[in-house]
Amino acid sequence: MTITQRVSSGLLPVHDGQPEDATASRSQGALHGIRVLDLSRVLAGPFCAMILADLGAEVIKVESPEGDDSRHFGPSVNGQSGYYRLFNRSKYGITLNLKDDEDSSTLVDLAKTADILVENFRPGVMERLGISAEKLRQINPRLIVVSISGFGQTSKLRNAPAYDLIAQAMSGLMSVTGWPDGEPTRVGVSLGDLIPGIYGATAALAALQERHTTGKGQHIDLAMLDSLVSILESVGMRALHGEEPTACGNDHAMSTPFSTYKTMDGSIAIAIAGDRLFPRLAVALDRNRWLSDTRFSQQTARNRHSAEFRIELEDALGAMATEKAVALLEHHQVPVAQVRSVRDALTNEHAQERGLVALEEDGFATLASPLRLTGSVPPRPAPQLGQHNHLISQWTGRTVENRR
Repeated sequence: MTITQRVSSGLLPVHDGQPEDATASRSQGALHGIRVLDLSRVLAGPFCAMILADLGAEVIKVESPEGDDSRHFGPSVNGQSGYYRLFNRSKYGITLNLKDDEDSSTLVDLAKTADILVENFRPGVMERLGISAEKLRQINPRLIVVSISGFGQTSKLRNAPAYDLIAQAMSGLMSVTGWPDGEPTRVGVSLGDLIPGIYGATAALAALQERHTTGKGQHIDLAMLDSLVSILESVGMRALHGEEPTACGNDHAMSTPFSTYKTMDGSIAIAIAGDRLFPRLAVALDRNRWLSDTRFSQQTARNRHSAEFRIELEDALGAMATEKAVALLEHHQVPVAQVRSVRDALTNEHAQERGLVALEEDGFATLASPLRLTGSVPPRPAPQLGQHNHLISQWTGRTVENRR
């Protein structure tokens, strides 16, 4: 059944703030008419599907009767998980026991009408449940299946358990994070899940475009470890070509000054790559002599004498309060920033101007999507467990018992 047929037949539930009404009108998001089945749990898969929901796709989250584990993750907001609400906003929610033959058949019927299916089971689980990507794509050749796992569907490590920490450790990322001679350090957010989530949404959209030409969907195999290795950027290229990158704190291995530096009452971040901006810093701090000092006048020399330059720079900054230093360098168009707390980053003037925090219709504050398209849609509350089970019959034509 085509998208147009699904809309006209009323089989495509729509959102306008009244998700209980499967025939109500909704704002036209960029992905309006695209149905996504989200079988995933916790983070990587739900984040992938959340991005598609933010762009207007109809996302049906399929949970076990016990619910996604992340429903119990903090912070608790009015008795609900803020974590779950973030990554499952704007989705419908149903419960199916995929070990039950009847519920498994219901899932197959849903897959017949879907455009994209997102899952992050351990490889082999979908096969054991009788709903492998291959089987579902035989039933619906236009279906795009996005499988996110720790190490991929074909690796010898395919069945090894994987979490963000494991992926960060194995990718080399931790070895270049932290302070010199310190312990390898995990990045403060779960990039091992978030990066494949972003790649998953990107790949799904590319596969949709390819389907316009071929008429066929495909099975996308994404791994957490692969995804992290792919973003190693300069440290990865240096490792490929003879170096052994190591942790260097907030410094940049190839640019100086490019770090955090102490002021009278705190620290600020200064980022100067190359030599074009360096004179602005020297003039701003009344240190024109740096421009003729062979240790500092060029980027390559500053890199060799980075410790000496830090002493000089912090000597110049040490007489200034943080706010004054930031204002001075901003006036001279030097890339500079105060190191902010997370709370400040979410509430300062810039955050308010850019709308970095969004309010859902029930007043719940959430992190806003950075995607500012004409086809982006405002976030709606994540579903209660099994909230939309009664709509399964409209989606599939099957009569099912009410599990709520």
